[in-house]
Amino acid sequence: MADRPQHDSRSPIEVLTSSQIGSCVVRPLGVLDSTTYRTLRDALVKLAVEEPDALVVDLDELDIAQESVLTVFSSVWMRVSEWPGVPILLAGGRPHQQPLLAGAIVRYTPRYPTVAAALAAVGSPPPRRRAVLELDAGATDSRVARAFTDQVCREWHLSDYRMEAMAVANELVDNVTDHAGTGCRLRLELRDRMLTVAVRDGSPRKAAVRERLGGDWMGNGLRIVAGIAYTWGCTPDLDGGKVVWAVVRCSPPTDRRHDAP
Repeated sequence: MADRPQHDSRSPIEVLTSSQIGSCVVRPLGVLDSTTYRTLRDALVKLAVEEPDALVVDLDELDIAQESVLTVFSSVWMRVSEWPGVPILLAGGRPHQQPLLAGAIVRYTPRYPTVAAALAAVGSPPPRRRAVLELDAGATDSRVARAFTDQVCREWHLSDYRMEAMAVANELVDNVTDHAGTGCRLRLELRDRMLTVAVRDGSPRKAAVRERLGGDWMGNGLRIVAGIAYTWGCTPDLDGGKVVWAVVRCSPPTDRRHDAP
């Protein structure tokens, strides 16, 4: 990931990023207060969707207006903890603001004295498998998506869960055809016996559950996704579109330690 700024002209804050050892180092410049809270939060969520090994937030050039705005980091952690599961680490900080950073308000995001120390603490991310399919806009895309998902599940020895995964892929791609009208990218990811089905499209319009007419189980939109998935969500991405994702649990939590990924 090349260095690139993310700047909201309405807010006195700028977010610079760089890629280091597989992680995304984020350097916010300016003031974190109630007017810039959302800018920083949204930038961090979008960066997490790119799935680096970790987000390391360098606080050395960030002026923290008050302790309450530090909830921005725990808010981001809660949004990305289920998917994409990217850890968030804080680094550094201005000397006079160390007491604020030492408080319990940042308990979900470990803090390190330097960026180098935070990167060293990231370690090796859990192993994951990934398969990606690019799809053009069109009525036949959902059939291609189902066939691709079926094949990948068989290759990954997930035949017991392929029907659930195929149904999720079908509905997410159909949702793009019906409401976004753009091409999309279908991504399957397996990590720790959790199978994620994610679809990225070019529309910023947030996905929402809507009831469809008809009794066929393949035609009831995101209501089916919500009924099948362990969890699901919709997250904006860096290119102005969104990613709608759902997680299928492939084994009970107590059995995961016995299963190979």
